[in-house]
Amino acid sequence: MTVVTLIVGGNQRQSKRSRSDHLTLCLNYNLLALSKDDIDECLQTMYEAYIFNISANTCAVLVSATGDEDLKQYELEVRDNYRCAIYDQLFREGLNYASRDFSSVEPLRYEHVWKKFDDVEPNIFVRQYLDQICDNFAKDFMVIHRTSRVLRKCGQYQDLMLLSDGDDEAYSYCDPEYYGKMARPYGQTLFHDSVDVERIYKRKLDYTLVLDGDTGVPKGGTFDLMEIAAAHPERGIIQPSIKLHCTSRDTMFMHLESMRQSLFEPLTNATMAYFSQSSFFGKGLIKNSVYIENVIGRRNNLIERVPIDVLSHDTFEASLLRPLYAGSVYLLEAPSYNYVTWNIRERRWNRGEVLLAFYFWENLVGVPMRWLQSKLQGDKFVKTTLRTKSKLDFVTSYVAHSALRQMFMKPILLLYILLHYQTSLRYRYASIIIVMFLVLIFPKFATTTRKNYKFVIIETVASILQFTPEAFVGCVRIVRAIQANVSTSVKWVPQRAVEEDFKKSNPFLSSLKHLWGYTLFSSFFTVLVILFMPDSVLILVMFGTCILLPFYTGFTSLTLDLKSSRSLENQRNNLEIGVSTIAQPDVKVGNIRPLTYTNIAVPTAPHPEHVYQPYDPFKLKQPQQLFERTPIAVY
Repeated sequence: MTVVTLIVGGNQRQSKRSRSDHLTLCLNYNLLALSKDDIDECLQTMYEAYIFNISANTCAVLVSATGDEDLKQYELEVRDNYRCAIYDQLFREGLNYASRDFSSVEPLRYEHVWKKFDDVEPNIFVRQYLDQICDNFAKDFMVIHRTSRVLRKCGQYQDLMLLSDGDDEAYSYCDPEYYGKMARPYGQTLFHDSVDVERIYKRKLDYTLVLDGDTGVPKGGTFDLMEIAAAHPERGIIQPSIKLHCTSRDTMFMHLESMRQSLFEPLTNATMAYFSQSSFFGKGLIKNSVYIENVIGRRNNLIERVPIDVLSHDTFEASLLRPLYAGSVYLLEAPSYNYVTWNIRERRWNRGEVLLAFYFWENLVGVPMRWLQSKLQGDKFVKTTLRTKSKLDFVTSYVAHSALRQMFMKPILLLYILLHYQTSLRYRYASIIIVMFLVLIFPKFATTTRKNYKFVIIETVASILQFTPEAFVGCVRIVRAIQANVSTSVKWVPQRAVEEDFKKSNPFLSSLKHLWGYTLFSSFFTVLVILFMPDSVLILVMFGTCILLPFYTGFTSLTLDLKSSRSLENQRNNLEIGVSTIAQPDVKVGNIRPLTYTNIAVPTAPHPEHVYQPYDPFKLKQPQQLFERTPIAVY
């Protein structure tokens, strides 16, 4: 990657664009909520993405796989709260537009919403159009509940595409011959009946922007993506870059992760441009018709290329749809809170990569691992078969297996360290110097500039402390990932629960609580190495950094001003995704004063003197009480 970057350049490429007015888009968030905090975070993020990318061709849909009935009801209550906020905000802005107070109108919304009414008399616009416009946009902020969990997140947006295409009953992943007990009943309703489901049914949406609950879309980002998609109709996926976004109140680890991603962005730009193809990051713009035809199939021609039990579905999707990398457009995502949550995420990803190996190398990995599963899981074991296998060319294979290569670098590095000790070398430290140069220094030739050299130094020091233990910690992670795939006794720890644990206690004590095993093990073996293998410098360095890992984690769990982390409420209130002016320059996205439809009276003439009053919707204790409305013609 470094060589390619030095040859072709790591500059950001501008993708070809075309007009996209004729294309429709669904902003799709997918959620399996375990708490109200999960719902609050996801729906605020969806609201922010929707309100600053709103147009007649765009809707926002949260596909929920939440099982708890109280949480499902809470999702609908918060949805109604935001619908009120959307109606209120658009109504007030529409009044300003009608009065020709364009300074109080968001420019993008003027271009994509209000401009088409320029020829309408202001009073007629307010009396006859404004209410219906606001009501339609509010209703296009939707929440629907899936009836099954087949294929997890991937199944959530697959079923959404099928619903939009006109299928409201399951026909995919229903065959017990292939999927055993994991198969769902043929003809099962895809979603629980609701007005929102009816609103999506047969809507024939062209594209779906698939997002996670914490993925932000910057202001105007969807319009840029759709213009790129319009210029590349043959591409099944348009993959924007992912920008790790953090604020001054985030932890040092989050800033380091954001810095690292920014520094290595040129390598990604160059590699994707060189191959004219991208990985799929699980968050991107998908063309519905291409996806259905090539990944799911139709009722009379099933394809089902994504394995029913796979975790890293994006690898299979990328191998079929040849994503186009649109590095000039980005999505926003928060980095991992600290090293512990990063390690949990890596372990989950490793588990997904191990499962991928079952399918990509069926005889070498799949057969023995399935046999091991059957022995350890007993009656719980479900034998599954992939209906349609994917054939990968060299470029697709290289891109698809990048995460798998990185994962197996850890045991290779550990093997290298052990062989280095056992081998008699004339220049003993020459190989160490070469390896360290290639890993730490050489990539910097492609990324370092006069502006970022200080950050390069900081990132290099942090990488030594964080990644040197990976020769050992990474191997432990792989073993646990394999164990999670073959056994049923492994419990999954939600990252949010770990974050909350750190926020409520001393970060150093919490770090020691989660990482004490590495410190104790490394301390014991460090003593043995010093006594019996004093020349094993590499082994000592590896164990030494493992001993320091809890201290590194505790320190980087502090904020930049060396204070403990902020609360979840501060995290929400300080989220800076797509911040822009609404009617006052200092009003942020989250500060909306939700009104009930019943207490908005349509005036006989616009009110240019109207002043927007900010309000925080998260301070509402009972949002359902705000949405009690009466069936009247004018709200």
